[in-house]
Amino acid sequence: MRRWLPILLFCLLCPAVSCFALALCDYRSPLTDLSDLVLGFSYQYFNDPFGVEDRDLNEGRLKIDYVRIYDTPQFGLDVSLSNDMSISVLSVSTYETVADGSYKRYFSPTTDYFAFAGGSARSSSSFESLGLYVNLGVGNGRFTDVTPLARATRIDDYLVEHGSLSDHLHPVDLQILADEIGSYATYESPAELLAEVQEIIEDSGRVKTGGLDALDISEITRLIEEDGFSRYCGWDAKIGLGYELLDASGGEKDLLVTGAFNYAFTTTPDIQFLVQGSFSGPPAILETNRIDATVAYDCLVSDLLSLSLAYGFSRETWARVPTDIHTVTVDFALRPLSTANVVLSLVFESRPYYTEWNVDIRLSVGMKLL
Repeated sequence: MRRWLPILLFCLLCPAVSCFALALCDYRSPLTDLSDLVLGFSYQYFNDPFGVEDRDLNEGRLKIDYVRIYDTPQFGLDVSLSNDMSISVLSVSTYETVADGSYKRYFSPTTDYFAFAGGSARSSSSFESLGLYVNLGVGNGRFTDVTPLARATRIDDYLVEHGSLSDHLHPVDLQILADEIGSYATYESPAELLAEVQEIIEDSGRVKTGGLDALDISEITRLIEEDGFSRYCGWDAKIGLGYELLDASGGEKDLLVTGAFNYAFTTTPDIQFLVQGSFSGPPAILETNRIDATVAYDCLVSDLLSLSLAYGFSRETWARVPTDIHTVTVDFALRPLSTANVVLSLVFESRPYYTEWNVDIRLSVGMKLL
């Protein structure tokens, strides 16, 4: 009876929705806490055996990308860091570091309008000095962490596919299941959460005779605790004014116009689509500006294989002369075991002084031993 009462109310209040599965982007979580850190390192040494110095190599590359998004009904913050360093003993070494952060306060917990204050720092081997900026302004929009519902949906799909459920869970049961998974931190132990999840599923009335077996429980546990899996939806856009505390070109400090846009969307637990963009520049923004944009697509092909595609564009304009950087990244991640993973990365990059696209192929193998 406890489970049927919310279902009855749901059907009466939302008859148009109750006949369909719960859409991931319709899920609302009171807390969004997302972070992503990607590290890449490569090194090569080659001494030409014929003594031709032009063929000697002694170089390496370090790349770091970090993103953090935190959001509550009252306030939120976002932080991003990107570092690309190329070190060569025999030729030119270069580096570029960009760090951005902002704090936003919503005008009301029930609205998406907010005011923000933030700052950014930029350093590059092509700059005369460190660039340091502060800004403030207004914006609209929110990001929502839909990972709990994505995990609940994957559990539901698995149980139906393996015959443990006669039909998919009702949207209300799926919502309740997602809420409990999203409250993972409030449980004293994973076993308590697992017991509650099992009770919700078995009380749905759609479980096979005898209830969930040991294999079902094992797979449910894996899907709840799976590392590196996150899904989010939403968008935000903001515009403001900033000021240069330090000018990267060594010139005078200017007033800046700044803006940013973020958009995330997912239709199934297996897919994530993300668009991010930002711009900044003085009032004469056509003469001097910086534009950054990223489009990313992640697809969980199977429990063993995932695919990630990303395109990045960066433009810096000085005295109406633009400098463009294009980067295309393709990642194939294979996880044959829960404690091991193999990642093949293909990185294609184009810069103004390149005569052709730079191609970087990386193969990494990781294993958890203890």
